[in-house]
Amino acid sequence: MFDVEVTTHNPGDELGSKLGWTTPVEGQSLSSRAVFQDFVAPPTDGFESDISPNVQTSSGWSWQAVVWSWWLILQMFTAMLGIVGNSLVIIVLFIRRELSRSTDTLVGALAAADLLASVFMIPLPQALKVPTSFLGQVYCKVVHSSMFLWVSFEASTYTLTAIAVERYIAVAYPFHFKNLVTRKWVIIVIIANWILGFMITSYIFKSAILDKCTNHCAPAFLSKDVQMLIGTILFLMDFVLPALISFTMQAMTAHALYRQSRVFRQGGRSNPSARHLAARNRVLQMLFIVILVFIVCWGPSQCFYFVFNLGLIPDSYLYSPLNMTLVVLSFGNSCANPIIYTIRYPEFRAAIGELFSSKKGKARRALFSERTEGKL
Repeated sequence: MFDVEVTTHNPGDELGSKLGWTTPVEGQSLSSRAVFQDFVAPPTDGFESDISPNVQTSSGWSWQAVVWSWWLILQMFTAMLGIVGNSLVIIVLFIRRELSRSTDTLVGALAAADLLASVFMIPLPQALKVPTSFLGQVYCKVVHSSMFLWVSFEASTYTLTAIAVERYIAVAYPFHFKNLVTRKWVIIVIIANWILGFMITSYIFKSAILDKCTNHCAPAFLSKDVQMLIGTILFLMDFVLPALISFTMQAMTAHALYRQSRVFRQGGRSNPSARHLAARNRVLQMLFIVILVFIVCWGPSQCFYFVFNLGLIPDSYLYSPLNMTLVVLSFGNSCANPIIYTIRYPEFRAAIGELFSSKKGKARRALFSERTEGKL
């Protein structure tokens, strides 16, 4: 039933490719296939006799075993950490769902997007030979391209941006917050973030094809001008705009919070008001760190690929150790937020402790929101 042949295929392909493709077709030069690669792996086809065994089925599929390179080991560790951490966030928020408010719901949506990204990040065996069938086409466009991984990253990025906007409204317009940020608004924003993620990555359906001559998943070649255009648009949509909006909202929120604290001090307001501002300030500081970590994780790789798409750095960068290091750094953002919550937010640590405690008390407040904010 199975015929075994020896071949090699670097499992770094599992890192995925958002802008192009990970597996070059034999005989093609690097310059001819460097479409808009975002995360790629070293070329392998044409050198198929040195590393790992490959199993070919009678139906035309040929599969390669995963070879655990250093970046795949780190990727796997990151994925497991992200699955555990984000699952804990979701469980804690689910337990407090009756007290859930807008921030808690959005943080839960952020954790769900990062959880899915962590799941899709797990290295899997790759198909080297794909049958020219509908199933083969679906595999190349959806599975081999890691499309759902990129959609999850997009949803995570824009959900984080939505949290920054929601915090600004809560602090700057507290009396209108309940009318502005309703349950319907939050649900629409979460759904819109996923739709936007699919729209941004939809070009993969066009650029990822099944080469019927070689039975390889391959890129659809585009001109250098198109590469520069789409590379610029993706750099703006994936990194610049979300980072700019998030940082602007954080700065405006901090300014509004500072003005309110001055009013309370001058007016001799009560301690409950001061505690209320202190609680909001803790959440604001934590979200600032979350946004900063997002920029630190994604910024280097996004900037390098933007420069690459402009043709300012050589094609060899795509398969360099520097590229793989930046890939692992980018993926690390999916597991970072639960760690930040644990270190910076005492309420989250207490909630996690209650999960593993024999004495489970009933939660009396939302986790990331104040009692004065709208209940969802």
